[in-house]
Amino acid sequence: MTIRFVFATDSHYHPRAEKDFGPPKMLTRGREVLEAMVEEINASRPEFIVHGGDLLCGGSAFELPWELYLQSVDDVAAAFERFRAPFYCVPGNHDCDAGTGTFAPLAEQIHLPELLDVVDVAPRLRLALANIYQANPMEVGSGEWTEDLDTALAEAGRQALADGCAVILVVHPWVLPGFAPPESPNQGLVKGAERLIETVSNQPAVVAVFTGHRHINRIRMYRDFLIVDTACLIGFPMGFREIRLGEDGLLTAIWHQLDLPEVLEASRQRSIPEINDRWQGEPHDRETEVLLPRLRALWSGGG
Repeated sequence: MTIRFVFATDSHYHPRAEKDFGPPKMLTRGREVLEAMVEEINASRPEFIVHGGDLLCGGSAFELPWELYLQSVDDVAAAFERFRAPFYCVPGNHDCDAGTGTFAPLAEQIHLPELLDVVDVAPRLRLALANIYQANPMEVGSGEWTEDLDTALAEAGRQALADGCAVILVVHPWVLPGFAPPESPNQGLVKGAERLIETVSNQPAVVAVFTGHRHINRIRMYRDFLIVDTACLIGFPMGFREIRLGEDGLLTAIWHQLDLPEVLEASRQRSIPEINDRWQGEPHDRETEVLLPRLRALWSGGG
């Protein structure tokens, strides 16, 4: 048994951007990125698709008025209807309206978890999709892992273990304290990360955590589970992950860069090589094979 899915994040669509804002973002080319994303994800023929949040350019920083926010919701929803596989996502801090902080217009067209959605996506595999924006996302941009989320994840983990199922937790921001960049190791870190990590550590059915938000490719093994951070679609290195899970517990990550060479090069030129290297990560942060001991134990019948 091999399960294949796509994980993409931070596509940051803006329907009428007059500038690109901070690198590596290319908001003025958002329509091209949106169209290429849908076409190329479909071409990879995944069993399902997961988006890690920040579909839009709402929230703080991007100066998106209400009318353009609604248009961006309509455009993204119409594009994602063309996906040929089941689609799941979590909200990011830029998916709300800049004036009110509401996610309601997006949630009316694309399902968002109210707290923690647990979904069977393949035989013996579940997603736990977390909404860490119970408070105003413009005040807590990296969100908060609350006691209610903690309780829900612990229950999902216990039930999955009883059912012999693996769980992948999906959260918008980074979750592991102390990782790069060294000058601001906790920038973009979810509030309450220590509690989240402790709970995941105590739930052997949770085999991996997938995140976005920081626009950086990183893959880190912590204890006996994997944490996968993924760079943005709207700028360099401008791609998405194909993930394969084998019955032997092997996770294979394959990086797919969008076929937009001119947009990609324009984004790359906005930063010095050292910064671009941080965003794209080391080679093993983009493509790797990792044995997940928790997955192997669950799927081989050894645990």
